[in-house]
Amino acid sequence: MGFYDYLDSKQNRHRLERLFVRLAVAGFLLHLALILFNRMAPVLAAELVPGIGFNFLQAVYTPFSFILFYEVLLLVLALPQSFTTSICKQYEIISLIVVRRVFKDIGSFEDFDSWLTQTDAVRVVLLDMGGALLMFLTVTLIYRIRKTVSKTLALGELASFIRLKKMIAVLLGSVLVLFAAGNLLFWLASIFPISGGFAANAKDMDQFFFPAFFEFMIFTDVFLLIVSISYYDRYEYLFRNSGFVISTVLLRISLSSPKPYDLVIALISMLYGLGLISIFAFYTKISGGISGEDSGEDSGEDSGEVSGDSNEPSA
Repeated sequence: MGFYDYLDSKQNRHRLERLFVRLAVAGFLLHLALILFNRMAPVLAAELVPGIGFNFLQAVYTPFSFILFYEVLLLVLALPQSFTTSICKQYEIISLIVVRRVFKDIGSFEDFDSWLTQTDAVRVVLLDMGGALLMFLTVTLIYRIRKTVSKTLALGELASFIRLKKMIAVLLGSVLVLFAAGNLLFWLASIFPISGGFAANAKDMDQFFFPAFFEFMIFTDVFLLIVSISYYDRYEYLFRNSGFVISTVLLRISLSSPKPYDLVIALISMLYGLGLISIFAFYTKISGGISGEDSGEDSGEDSGEVSGDSNEPSA
């Protein structure tokens, strides 16, 4: 699909990366300036920007929001590559959400000089730090194991399947932009006094954007799973891809779960994915998978990438 190839070209990817870096820096500096204003003129700031706190570390939350949106965009662009690449990007996004939350929680500390007395806040931060580290380790192991997967030839020509996935990626990208616009409105409402009820709801803006997007990912993965049977009907592929859908459902549940169950469910989802890719790699070896230079969906799925300048998966 021409529009997808245009968006996913190396040149435009580089432009997107620079754009989001600049947005992250600008958002960081603006948030710092607003916090400084709140410290210097608290009475006036309470009227103009009541949603701004006093802790400078809260400003780290803003650039991480832009980085997360960029990662979600990369997830959409990775959709035509493979199930494995897509689920790994989802794991990365969840782990980055937890890392961003650590900075948000640290910024909520009332006084760093007596932070040990704030047991509830410290416990939350330590839980998120430990959970994020375990998620990072799990994703690293998945990337390591997927390099050992043997290849299997597809049942037919993959070009039509890849074109379909590119069309879905463009559609999903459009939904992402709409969600991002709504999330931006929520964020602005949390900073500026638009209306009491709307501003109050804005505090839970993460409960709108990421859960809604992951729900779309669930239906997208199910649809691609069904279509992929026409190209890969082998048991190990069907089981692995079905398991990845289950993992995505667990990720969605984790986003709406209270602490510490959100971390537990997210880690279970990632460990389930790690188990799937590990057993899948073992199964393909004992069942005589085609290794080396033979191509198939998994030549791009488990060891390579789909180039933005090509309509075929690379070997």
